[in-house]
Formats: sequence, structure tokens, C-alpha cells
Amino acid sequence: MNQLIEKTPSRSINYYLKVLMIIIVFILIINIVVSILTISITRKQSIDNITNTVNLYLENAKNKLNAIDHFMIWTISHDTLLDKMENNPDMAELPTNLSNFRSRVNDFQYTTGKEFQFFIGLKEENYFFNSSSIKMNYSDYLKVKDYFFNKSEELNSYDTMSTWNPIKINNTYYLFHLLKYDNRIFLCIISVEDILLPLNNINVGEEGSIAMEKKGSGFLTNSKEESTIEKATYSFFNSRLHFEETDTSLPFTLHISVDHFGAFKNVVIVQFLLILATIIISFILFIIIRYIKNRLINPIQSFSKNLSNINSNNAAIDFEGSSIIELEQANTQFKDLITEIKKLKVNIYEQKLEKRKIQMDFMRLQIKPHFYINCLSSIHSMAELNMYDEIKEMATSTSKYFRYLFQSNQNFIQLDKEISHIYDYLDIQTLLHGNTFQFNCKIETIVRQAKIPPLVLQTFIENSIKHGISMDDDRMEISLSIEYKDKENYIYIIIKDSGPGYPLDILSKLQNKELLSSRMGEHIGINNVIQRLRMLYGEEHNIMFLNDLNGGAIVELIIPYQIYRE
Repeated sequence: MNQLIEKTPSRSINYYLKVLMIIIVFILIINIVVSILTISITRKQSIDNITNTVNLYLENAKNKLNAIDHFMIWTISHDTLLDKMENNPDMAELPTNLSNFRSRVNDFQYTTGKEFQFFIGLKEENYFFNSSSIKMNYSDYLKVKDYFFNKSEELNSYDTMSTWNPIKINNTYYLFHLLKYDNRIFLCIISVEDILLPLNNINVGEEGSIAMEKKGSGFLTNSKEESTIEKATYSFFNSRLHFEETDTSLPFTLHISVDHFGAFKNVVIVQFLLILATIIISFILFIIIRYIKNRLINPIQSFSKNLSNINSNNAAIDFEGSSIIELEQANTQFKDLITEIKKLKVNIYEQKLEKRKIQMDFMRLQIKPHFYINCLSSIHSMAELNMYDEIKEMATSTSKYFRYLFQSNQNFIQLDKEISHIYDYLDIQTLLHGNTFQFNCKIETIVRQAKIPPLVLQTFIENSIKHGISMDDDRMEISLSIEYKDKENYIYIIIKDSGPGYPLDILSKLQNKELLSSRMGEHIGINNVIQRLRMLYGEEHNIMFLNDLNGGAIVELIIPYQIYRE
């Protein structure tokens, strides 16, 4: 029956251009969203990184300042070198004692850094020395001496000595920690620039800044940084971070203004370039599609129209108006294709005829007049001898046998039914020949539902009985073994008998996969089985013929395992 096939509705190239434009706009939106998310994630990661870095810095700074506090307290009250300098003001021993004291301070500086500068003063002796290397010029040193040595009494308060305080010397801000014990003054001073030096590697952008503030003293930084901190407002591209001295237990507050655009300008530029590139590529694609429509789509539509007008006589297609050489050549190629299709149809038809011939041989094999006549003659003889039970059994087995033959016109049958047919055939042979043979069957349960070409196994069983039964007293043994090979998913079949085996000339042809001659109808059964196996399985099967060393024929058949379905 002819079926109407519903065509997919055709649409114009303008429709597809609109779809493409929608896709491009969608891609642009996705690109913009991804860019914003990228910048947002980068911004958050930047803030988290800065926060973590500053927290590590503040913890380290607190540890250093606490260590300096403990060192200064112990030194000013317990150091014996200071006792020597006080008790032996002789200028001959002072350089040695001072040098030893400086060595001790230098050893301590390995844990805090050389940026912390130490000074020692003895009021009564009017001594004021640097006890570590100094990083300030001499004029700044004199101002430090004058401020802390001459005005030490004014600074002698609990607030001054219990914490770090700011001081400005020649436009440079310092933090100092001063301890006074009897006649001794011990001073540690560090510039704000040096204490903030570890934070210089933080990328805060071109407009960003880091500033220190001391409560009650204001910002300890230059006016530019102070102005940047005060003007900075929170926005998508700007952030302000504050680390209060009350939270950090440090003698200062840290302010950080982050210019995200300046810090990640390259990332923003790249995202913008990606969006711009998408727009340019989309425009180029639009131009290309328009060009393809005019130069390719329209000729192809004309080509398709001409194809639909081809008549049964293969009339030539008019492509003279096409601008594509390949389409102009398609007429000849298409006509050649039609010729090849006709040849293919002829070949398929011939193959069907050959298949029908094999099927006719198969049917001729099924309907064996001499076997049918022998069965009827045996029934007649049994009737004359009043062997009514044997007649009933013979009639039942014969009817089952021929019913299976006439119904087995399919390519495959269930293996269990093929086995039942073999038993029906053997029942007939037992009634005809008596107990001249013994049949042993061993089949794995899993393969009983498999499918197999009909009469394949029965043909080889029949061949064993036909050529193996003799009038001697020896009973011929026939065995059928069917196993399932799980790893290869194949069925392994072995049919053996204890008869004379195959003649050498027949065995040689079978082992060389040659068809046996069908003179006077001989060997038509084996030929038919071999041809059907080739047609149904191709290279996926294997059949071998052997003679047992102790006598008898062996057939080994391997076929794919497939479940039979009605």
C-alpha cells in the first residue's frame, strides 16, 4: 500500500536569517552576562584575596610588635650590658659594651626585620646611641635624639609607654615605642612607609590606595592617599576595606581603597573585545548568508524544481540558467545514477530468483516421495499383522513430521521445536528399523529459546542414520550437544555418530567449503543447509566436518545466539 509521506514545511531563507539573528542576539546576551559574571567573580576573588593577605599581614605585625614589647621590657630592666655602661662610664670600655649591646639587638632583629630601629639612652651619662643600624639621615637622627632624650620627661606617661604612638619628622611619619626605666631610655621606631611595605604587592588599582590612621592623630600618610581614601565610595568598580585597631589589637587602623577597574583593566578590556568580536562576526555571517542565498541557494532551488520535473524517459534537465558548473554536470551524473539503480534492481531480482531456487530445492528436499511411500508401506504391513498400537504410533509420528515440514517455511524456528521434530523423525526411524541406533541429546536450558534455521540439525541426524545404520548387531550411537558460549555470545553445536564417517573425497570438499555435486539428488540436504547458513549468517557462522579417529562423522556448527520471538 502506498503511504503518503508528509513533507516538512519549507521556509524561506529570510526565516532562517531571522532565526540566525535571534541566535546571534542570544549569544550576545549570554556573552554580556558571562562578562559581567566574570568581572563580578574576579572582583569578589580580589576582595577575598586582599582581605586574607591583609589579615595575615596584621597578624604578623601584631606578633612582631608584641615580641618587640617583650624584648624591650626585659632588656631595659635586666640586661647586664646596660649595667656595665652605667657603672663603668669609662670611655675605654664603653665602645666594647655598646658593640656587644648592638650585637644582641641585631640578633633580635632577625625575627622582626631591620626596619625596626632601636636607640638606647642614659640620662645621667648624657648618652644617646643607636643600638641597631639606622635607616634615617643624620638630621632626622638629631631630631629623634632631641625629641626623645631631652623631652623624655614629658613623654613619661602610661599611655606613651604602653603602646605605639605616631610622630612626624621632616614630613615622614613614624610609629615609636618608648620605655623609661630609672636612668635608662629604650626606644624603637619604624617609619609608616616601612611598616606598610609588605602591602605594596597588593594590586589595588591605579586609583586605589592603602593608608594608616591612628585614633586621635588622624591619617599617618600623605595628603594624596588621605584624599583618595576620603573620596572613595562603594560601587561595582570600587571597594573600601577597613581594619579597625579595636578589632586587630594593633595601634593603628588600616584603610584600603580598591580600584577594581584599574586593577583588572585588562580583564574588562578582553571581555569588551569579545563582545565586539561577536558583533563583527555576526555581521560578517549575515553578509555571507545573503551572498550564499543569491549565489547558491537560489540555483539549488531551481535544481530541485528541475529534478521534480524528470519524466519516466529520463529527459535531460535544463541547467543552462545556472551559474554553478556542478549543477550543470548533475544531469549526466543523475542519469548515470538512474542506470545504476536499474542495474541494482536487476541484480536484486536475480538474487531473489536464486534464493527462490534454493527454497525450491529445500522444498524438494522436504517432500521425499520414497520416505513417504516407506511410511505408508510400513503402516500397511503393520495392518496385515494386526499391529494396531504400532500403526497408531506410526501415524501420529508421521503426521507430526510432515506437519512440521509444511509449516517450516520461515527462515528461523525455535530451537526447542527443532529438537521436538528430531524426536518425531527418530520415532519413525525406530518403527522402521528397530533398535538399530541410540540417540543421546545434551542441551543447555538457556539455548532452548534460541532461534535456528529449520531442518538444519535434522538434516545431519538424517544423514547419520541414512549412511550409518547397518545390518550388523552393533547399534550406532548418535549424539547431539548444544552449549552456550557466554563470552562470545554464540551457540556451539556438535553432532557425532559412530558410523563409517564421510568418504575422503566428500570430506575434502566439505572442509574446503565446496558445494557437493547434486547428481541424481544426492547430497542435496547438506548443500541446502550450507547455502542457507551462508545466506542467513554470512561471516558470523562457522561449520566444520570431521571424521573421528575411532570412526564416525562429526559436524561442528557455531552460530550467533539470538532469542526467538514470534
